Amino acid sequence: MPDNLRITTPIANTEGISKPNPAGDLNRPAPVNPNRVPRADNNEEAGRQSADLLLNRSSVYSQFIRQFQQTPGLDRTLQKLLGDAVLRQSPADGQTAAAQGLPSSLRALAAAIAAGEDGILEGLVSQQEDATLFTGPLFKLLEQISAQSGDPQFDLRLADFLKAYSGFSSAAGTTQAVLTNLKNLKYSIPAPFAKRLSAVMEKLSNGVSSDYVDSDLAVLKREIIPLLGEYVAKTNDYGKPRDTISMLLHNTAILNESSRENLTVKFGQLLNYCRDSLGLPDMTLDMVRAFFIQETSPGAIKKQDRFLSALTSLLSRASDGKATDGLDRTALNGVSRSILLDNSVFMPFRHIFLPAEVDGRFLFAQMWIEKTDPDETRKPAVGGAQAPKSVYLSFEIQDLGYFEASVRITGKQVSMKLSCPPAFKGLHGEIRSGISGILRQNGLSPDEVRLSSSGKEPQLPHIIMQKIQERKRSVDVSV
Repeated sequence: MPDNLRITTPIANTEGISKPNPAGDLNRPAPVNPNRVPRADNNEEAGRQSADLLLNRSSVYSQFIRQFQQTPGLDRTLQKLLGDAVLRQSPADGQTAAAQGLPSSLRALAAAIAAGEDGILEGLVSQQEDATLFTGPLFKLLEQISAQSGDPQFDLRLADFLKAYSGFSSAAGTTQAVLTNLKNLKYSIPAPFAKRLSAVMEKLSNGVSSDYVDSDLAVLKREIIPLLGEYVAKTNDYGKPRDTISMLLHNTAILNESSRENLTVKFGQLLNYCRDSLGLPDMTLDMVRAFFIQETSPGAIKKQDRFLSALTSLLSRASDGKATDGLDRTALNGVSRSILLDNSVFMPFRHIFLPAEVDGRFLFAQMWIEKTDPDETRKPAVGGAQAPKSVYLSFEIQDLGYFEASVRITGKQVSMKLSCPPAFKGLHGEIRSGISGILRQNGLSPDEVRLSSSGKEPQLPHIIMQKIQERKRSVDVSV
């Protein structure tokens, strides 16, 4: 994503946002490993000093920790929201859910949590495998080519293509951001300029399709940006409109990367490099080309998890200031902040969550999969043994209580510690046998399954915080 474009005084009306360069840059430097931060020398003392600068009270990491401690857990905020949805969805006195005033976005969310065994599995797989935009046969094939070639120059061209694809896929949202910037400007600049800006804005689309990107860009470059340049040059305005203009130019720069033309150019550069420098066979090139056409065709539809789609829609309505029809704004804000924190570079876990309604009972499950430490992946395996992976689960079943599980996986060997509500104290043997059977059915070998029944407070939040503190000097920048 391009950096914010700075605005000087005055803005030169002759400058514009250039079209993509079909030739590309053949002499670009190789990418730097983002997992290592360069320092002045190699001694450990210098390393500790740079780490202390990272971890001071005003650092980004410290702010992340403070926000993480102040934000309610996703299990509480989302469960409160969904519980409200389920209650309001149930007909009362012969009225339907719609008649009770349940908003359509919340109704869709409530419907998405009603899942059987297949639905739960589908949701978990969707969150694990489709966690990014870059899913499908095209990106799997490009990932294989990158791994086999080990060529940094190929990775640079692949990064350019992924950037263009990301912009192309989110063109509608970027156009909406541009329109929002322009609407804010219209009400914050003097009337003569606002009137002229309003007239030009009528030529823009509403961001309903990526096919209108080129026409919108033409209006922005040829009419709107020169008009705003004239405004800044004449008024020398350094107030709030100046900040809005900065964001407008930033979003316009993103939109410039979002056109089908730019995407085609970047893909052509990538394909040419595969043919000329990597020497890939024609059969592989034809396969990459076919997958690209399939991925970018107008009728291409990405498979989406119903629950995540409904949740995203609801949160988008709330962030846009649209009516939420009496929904708990605190819960909505808590869900939003929790999801943002889950995707922080300081979060050493991949967080998967799945609320569901199973056999008439409301269930809220979470899974925390510990990410691989970059330093550990560089160490050779001792005796060829696989490094163990840790997974933490928590789930609360309506009318039954709260469960927590700590799972350690080494190859196909699984060790599990499960904490159950006190009511299940007499059923430990039956539960242990059932869990062992499930593991064996899925090709795993139960090494140890230990159960306990305690009414203590949940331990998972403390474990998550401890792991974050242990990994505070490393960040995860993977896509």
